[in-house]
Amino acid sequence: MPLSDDDPRGSGLAIAGLPLTMGGMIGGVLISLLVTGVRKHLLAIALYGVLGGLALAGILQGVFGILQANYWANAAATGLGIAAKASVIVGLNSLIGRPGIAVGAVLTMFIGNPISALTQPKEFILPPFGEIGQWLVPGLSGTVLRDLSYFPEANIAGQIWALIGWLALGVILTVLGHHKNESALRTVEG
Repeated sequence: MPLSDDDPRGSGLAIAGLPLTMGGMIGGVLISLLVTGVRKHLLAIALYGVLGGLALAGILQGVFGILQANYWANAAATGLGIAAKASVIVGLNSLIGRPGIAVGAVLTMFIGNPISALTQPKEFILPPFGEIGQWLVPGLSGTVLRDLSYFPEANIAGQIWALIGWLALGVILTVLGHHKNESALRTVEG
């Protein structure tokens, strides 16, 4: 598929990587700090993914013309990516406390984003980091959105399942962290 008339050099998707990464990171931090309880955490992650995906895809596609595929497919992919990022941060916070927010943010912003291959081909990134970056959430999200826009016949099932895996990891960490905290409270009270 040819490049968008609004993005003739194809650089928009590379630039969009930052709001995609920041969106998931900010959501994870806010949910970690403002929401309490495992059910509320999980509901907040789901709502954030849905609403954030709809809004961010609307901005990237409708306002800037960066994304070209079906809006609903872009919104679903964007929402899954930011929900996966947010869930990992919430999960790490639940499991290890406030340092988990920093670990999740570093993993997303300072490790995952630079090696995501959104700004250059993965082959231009020092091996094996270019390949590793493709399996971290920013790289997965960017690949799915790029394939939806420019390579609609590409098989993205592996990337979608990997994003679901990251989302599930965050959910598992969240549940484990809450159970660990409940056990610690019972021990202190007992």
